[in-house]
Amino acid sequence: MQQHLYALLLLLIIGAIVFLRLNQANIRGRRGERRISLRLFSLPSEYHVFNDVHIEVQGRSVQIDHIVASRYGIFVIETKNYTGWIYGNDNSEFWIKNMYGNKYQFRNPLKQNYSHVKSLQALLGVPESKFIPIIVFLNGATLKCDTTGIVIYSHQLRRTILDHSVPLFSDAEVEKLITLLSSSRIVEKKRRSNHVHRINEGINERQALIASRICPKCKGELVVRRGKYGEFLGCSNYPQCNFKSNL
Repeated sequence: MQQHLYALLLLLIIGAIVFLRLNQANIRGRRGERRISLRLFSLPSEYHVFNDVHIEVQGRSVQIDHIVASRYGIFVIETKNYTGWIYGNDNSEFWIKNMYGNKYQFRNPLKQNYSHVKSLQALLGVPESKFIPIIVFLNGATLKCDTTGIVIYSHQLRRTILDHSVPLFSDAEVEKLITLLSSSRIVEKKRRSNHVHRINEGINERQALIASRICPKCKGELVVRRGKYGEFLGCSNYPQCNFKSNL
């Protein structure tokens, strides 16, 4: 009997280790989002914070780490909890995290966040010029990005938001935005789970097309090109299609 208990305990420990390894990225990401949530909590009361927002726009599911609605604009925040040197630019399809020579490729967060802005624009009916997209890296990262977007460390976030001091909305318009955001959020667990599944399916399909040297934007052929930062995959239909991906 005691041997069976030891065996069961061992299986539970192994299962927990496997689960943690498989979900390490998600766990790390959630931890980073919580740390950013605490920083946003310190903003003045006129800033209205929404964390981990799931919405559906035109039949497409969207997850946004943080939204801050205020008279000074709608701040759309993408959080990255990475450690290492971060390389990327405005136009590349993927950025690179370099940790002791081990390189990891992740989707360009500027493009990722721009898609969030467009989704919110469709939902809220607000001009793109009134959105402020921000990419925030936790302090374990060292940014070596060549970009015109707002890409900052987490300790710079509060100051970056408060530096936008020109009113873009009236108080009544802000209240309307808050109502729309609150009523549009997906809160049911089942719908949120389905939403995450659809996102993962889209990512996997995109990666499979790139691996097959097929452009995910126009289905043209991806060919090897050489640029300022070395070789990359570019669409053969350029300049009609400007899709790029790191090798």
